[in-house]
Amino acid sequence: MSTFNLKNSKPLGKGQTVENDGIAAPEVRSKLKGYRKTVVAGYRPLLLDEISSNLTSGEMYISPKIDGELWFMIIEDDEVVLSNTRGKLIAGDIPLISEVSKISKRFKGRVILVGELFVASKESRPRVSDLASALGGGAKAEVEKLGFAAFDIISGGDVKSSIPLVDYKDRLALIQRLLADGKRAKCVRTEIINSPEEVINYFDNWVDAGKAEGLVIRAGEGRIYKVKPSLSIDAVIIGYTEKSGDSSQVRSIILALMRADETFQLLGSCGSLGDEKARKEMMQKIQKSQVKSNWRHTSGDGAIYHFVKPEVIVEIKVVDVQGEDSTGDSIRKMVLSIKDNEWVALQKLPCASVHNPVFIRYRSDKQVNALDLRIEQISDRCLISNKEIKAEVVTLPRSEIVRREVYSKTIKEITSVRKLVILKTNKEEVDSDFPAYVVHWTDFSLDRKDPLKREVRLASIKEVATTIAEQMLEKNIKKGWEKVQV
Repeated sequence: MSTFNLKNSKPLGKGQTVENDGIAAPEVRSKLKGYRKTVVAGYRPLLLDEISSNLTSGEMYISPKIDGELWFMIIEDDEVVLSNTRGKLIAGDIPLISEVSKISKRFKGRVILVGELFVASKESRPRVSDLASALGGGAKAEVEKLGFAAFDIISGGDVKSSIPLVDYKDRLALIQRLLADGKRAKCVRTEIINSPEEVINYFDNWVDAGKAEGLVIRAGEGRIYKVKPSLSIDAVIIGYTEKSGDSSQVRSIILALMRADETFQLLGSCGSLGDEKARKEMMQKIQKSQVKSNWRHTSGDGAIYHFVKPEVIVEIKVVDVQGEDSTGDSIRKMVLSIKDNEWVALQKLPCASVHNPVFIRYRSDKQVNALDLRIEQISDRCLISNKEIKAEVVTLPRSEIVRREVYSKTIKEITSVRKLVILKTNKEEVDSDFPAYVVHWTDFSLDRKDPLKREVRLASIKEVATTIAEQMLEKNIKKGWEKVQV
C-alpha cells in the first residue's frame, strides 16, 4: 500500500494539497500524532526573567523559534510530501518539494523530518498569517516562498546512520547531512551553549532584533523550553469563583475579549491575582455586578463561576498563547452575548489558550469595546481563523435512539427493571464537547437501599457503542431476566 493518498486534490498555487484522509498508511499518521502529543505538547514556556532559575550550566542546544506551523516532511523512494497531524498533505510541483526531490537519493528508508513550515520574507521575519494565506489558496508568489526548517527526525536516515538515535546531537547531525546546502529546506540554525547567560545574549540578538519569534532550548534529560517575550492582554472580567473558606476573596476570574460583532469570546481563567488584600479588593469591585447566565462554566476543581456584567477591564501577562491543542486541532471557546443583564451562549469558535496568566493591574483607561478588547491581541501571536465571522446561536440537532432494550425480573412481588439505551447525539460535528454516541444503563430495584443506579458511557463510533452495550448486557442480564416488549 502506498504511503500517500493524493486523490481528490485541490490546487495550491503550482502544487496541490489534499483535504481528505491524506496519509493512507496508519502507522505514519500515528507517528505524527504521537510526536506532537508527547514531544511538542511537552515544551515548557519560559519568560526571559525565569531563565536563570530554570536552566543550569551544561551543554544545551539553542535555536530560533520560527513563526510558522508544525509540519512533517516525508520522503520515501522518490516521493516527497509535507503533512500536518490532521492529515492535510502538500505535494506536487512547488519549489520546496522540487528541491528535496532532487536530493531524494540521500534519504534511506521512510524519512520523516519534523519542522516549521513558513513563508520566507525579505522584509521581516516569517509570520504565521502569511502561511495561512499561502495554504488557503493565496498568491502564487506566497506558495513559491514556502520554506521548511527541520529541527528533528523521527524515522529513516542516510547511509551513515538512521533512527532510533537517542542523543539530539546525533539526530541534528543527521538532519544537517540530509539537508546540506538546501535553500528552501534546511536544518534549523542551532548553536551549542553552556550557560543561562548565553540564552539572554541570543534573545537580544535574535528576538529583540526582530529575527525570530522566540527561542527553543534543548537541555538535558529531554527537556525542551520555549522562550518568548511576555505578552500583555487587556481583557474584561465576566465571572469569578470565591476562595474556599473566605467568600470575601476572589479565587479566580474568567476573562473575555471582544469580537468584531461586539460579542464576547471566552479567553480563559486567571488565578494569579495577588495577595489577600488584592483578592478582597477585586471582590468588592465585581461582586455587586452579578447577573444571570444560561451557560455554566466550572473551574478545575469543580467550582461554578458566578457571572458578572462586563465592566472591569484588567491587564494580564501571559507566557504564551496557543491556537491548537496537543492533537493539532483548533482550540474552540464559547462566544457569548449579554442582553437584559443575562449572558447568553452563542457558539464555540476558534480562539486560543493562554499559558500562566498573571493579573497585572486594572485598566480604567480602557473601555468595553471591540478596539480596546480586540481579539487581535492574541491573533498576532497565533493563528485564529474565523475572527470576522458573526457569532450566532447554534441550534443543535436532536438526538435519536438507535437501540432500546428493557428487562424485568419479579421476586416476591417486587419487580426490578434494567434498561439499555444507545443514543446517537448528531451533535459532535457542531460542538466537539458532545460525543457521537451515548450508552445509558439504568438499574431500578425497590429492595435496595439505593433503588436507582445509572451508568453512562461515551463512544465516538457506533461499533464501540455496540460493544459497550453488549458488555453491559452480558454482565447484568442473567437467568431470570425477561425482555420486555417496548
